[in-house]
Amino acid sequence: MNRKTVKKVLTFVLAAVMSFTLLSACTSGKTNNGGSSNQTTTQPTPTQAAVSDGPVLDLEAAKAERMKISVIGIDWGYGPVSGSSMEKYWEDLLNVDLEIEWVNYEDYPNKVNTLMATNNLPDVVQIMKTNSSFYYPAFTQAIDAGNFVDMTKYIFGKGGLKEINSVMSKWDDSMWQQATYKGGIYILPRSKAEIAQQSGINVRRDLMKKYGYEKEPTTMDELADWLIGLSNAATQGEGQKIYALDWYGDFMSDRVKAFAVAFTGQMDWGIDENGEFQYIQFNPKYIDFLNWMKKLYDAGVLDKEFALGNADTSKWKGGRSVAFLTAWYNWNQSADRVSNKIFDSSTPDTYEAWCLLPVKGPEGYAISANSYDIDSCIAINSKCDEKKIQKIMQVFNGTEKDYPGYDLIMTDGVEGMHYDLLADGTRDTSKYGTARQEGYVGAWNQIFLKVDADQITAKFKRPGAKGASEESVKRAEDIRAAIVKALDETGLAHANVNLHSETYNANWSTLIDDVDANCAKYVMGLMSADEFNKFINGLVSSDTYKAIQAEFKAAYEANNK
Repeated sequence: MNRKTVKKVLTFVLAAVMSFTLLSACTSGKTNNGGSSNQTTTQPTPTQAAVSDGPVLDLEAAKAERMKISVIGIDWGYGPVSGSSMEKYWEDLLNVDLEIEWVNYEDYPNKVNTLMATNNLPDVVQIMKTNSSFYYPAFTQAIDAGNFVDMTKYIFGKGGLKEINSVMSKWDDSMWQQATYKGGIYILPRSKAEIAQQSGINVRRDLMKKYGYEKEPTTMDELADWLIGLSNAATQGEGQKIYALDWYGDFMSDRVKAFAVAFTGQMDWGIDENGEFQYIQFNPKYIDFLNWMKKLYDAGVLDKEFALGNADTSKWKGGRSVAFLTAWYNWNQSADRVSNKIFDSSTPDTYEAWCLLPVKGPEGYAISANSYDIDSCIAINSKCDEKKIQKIMQVFNGTEKDYPGYDLIMTDGVEGMHYDLLADGTRDTSKYGTARQEGYVGAWNQIFLKVDADQITAKFKRPGAKGASEESVKRAEDIRAAIVKALDETGLAHANVNLHSETYNANWSTLIDDVDANCAKYVMGLMSADEFNKFINGLVSSDTYKAIQAEFKAAYEANNK
């Protein structure tokens, strides 16, 4: 079911925001249908809160007063180090004393949830998405307990961020719909995600040219035949097995489920024709995707141990796979060296990566892209008084307009600290390895507001970026345009954003424990179609799944009263 159909199933009203009266109501450009880890449902959106005549923010006064702000943020495995030169630079620029604890992403959920449960929180908390939502149970419980600030008035009030911030002023209602919980906004987005960023197909272009497969497939059926043919031709010509397709993760991973959307016409969670919430792998059409995979397996062009694939065993990185499922915004033209080499260092430089335009399934659905808007977000401890809230708004929502050079710091760091500017405009980072690691730029744009990224511009076009061929840049632009067009035409979106089910939280992982294994068994011919369908139907008819469906629907209705 697409977004247009869902609009007929689901209707919405704007909610009152705490003690503030909404002056106008808007509908979002995004509704939903169903899906992959990226879909949105239209939520009540605060658009303009009635407040006192005076502005809700006085950022100049906040800028003038220096104070300490404590923060907990996610370390994605690269740093930064507390007290780094980058941290000190930010402190001087923003006139603040930062007390930051960076916690490894694997430990972060437990750490933050413990702090929430004990109400022992720092001033600012980076919120990590859990089960497709920033508003996960431990966080909403803390909100309901009054432990976080409703930032609605600071965003939509007179002189609020939506009015004065050069980045936030450009965001439409869909952004704020995803940030809304029970009529309030408790997460402050850091950037608007690139819309087209889920699953894509990298291919070995050098093999395409060598074996006469330069005509690119446009449908999933054509893709299967194309992969099988090229795999067989390359295997014979190269004197070693060259597989058709490689990927990391299992059938439950976002990239694989995004690929399956071409068959289901639904993302992770969708709405079926009866108006009920439906999980993608419980969609009757999902087996069509497995049959597509099975065709490759039966042709002998999938690794017999595909279910065990990971980065360390990647056939693609070793140059032994025709294609690889990837995230489109991370695709690389290896021949141009525009990003990190995507093959093993031992592979020849003649290996050339290319990315196919999105192919479509039998009903015209393309592999799905990102339809979430929020890229990262922070929450504010309700123990902060008004002066500190004002300071947080000043520090964490700076822009290029407020601080000239801000955007450059966000992308590349500080000249002389993280790079040298060469005569040709290139930013040479070669002698700043330690400083770059300790100050890791990417972590800061998870907690500080950044300009909304144009991935193509950032990777290929910005001053000092590694050069890419005109052909490579055009392909990136064409991919994005095609995906955005497909999303617009179909209205695909995630149906369960900000919807909560206690049964889901408590029992989902157990309910689907065997789904991945049985998907693999079916593809490998170890389970018949009747056996697979019987297995899925058993899950669909279970009391647990029915309770999850009912609770999602009830949560949706409650959110939209």
